[in-house]
Amino acid sequence: MGAAYAAEGAEGGDHGGSETVELILAAALLVLLIVLAVKARASILGVLDKRTEKIREDLAEAERLRSEAEGHLAQAQARQREAAAEAAAIIERAKHDAQRHREKAAVDIEEAMKRREAMALERIAQAEAQALAEVRSTAVNVAVSAARDLVGRQIAGDPAKGSALLDEAIADLGGKLH
Repeated sequence: MGAAYAAEGAEGGDHGGSETVELILAAALLVLLIVLAVKARASILGVLDKRTEKIREDLAEAERLRSEAEGHLAQAQARQREAAAEAAAIIERAKHDAQRHREKAAVDIEEAMKRREAMALERIAQAEAQALAEVRSTAVNVAVSAARDLVGRQIAGDPAKGSALLDEAIADLGGKLH
C-alpha cells in the first residue's frame, strides 16, 4: 500500500501541481489577453476615433461643397433668368423697330406715290396747256387764212370796200394790242 500511495501521491502530486501551473498559466494568459485587449481597444478606439473624425471632416467638406454648388447653381439660374429677360427685351425691341420701319416705309411709299401723282398731274396739266395752245394757234392760223381768203376775194371784187375793211382791221388791231 505504501507503494500505491506513493504512486498515487506521485501521480496526485503531479496532478495537483500541474493544475496549479495550468491555473497560473491560464490566469496569466487571461491577464495578458485583458492587457492586450485594453491596449488593442485603446488602439482600435484611436483608429476608430481618427476614422470618425475623418468621416466628420469629409461630411463637413461635402456639406461645404454642396453649399458652394448650390450657390453656383443659384448664380447660374440667376444669370440664365437675366439672359432670358435680356433676350426677351432684345426680341421686343426688334419687333418694335421692325414695326416702326414698316410704318416709316408705308409713309415713305405714300409720300412717293403722292409726289409721283403730283408730277403726273403737273405733266397732264402742261400737256393740256400745250395742246390748248396748239389748238388756239391752229384756230388762229385757220381764221387768219380764212380771213385772208375772204378779204382777198372781197378786195378783188370791190377795191374801195377792201380798203375800208383794211382800215377797220388796223383800227381794231391797235385796241387789241393794248
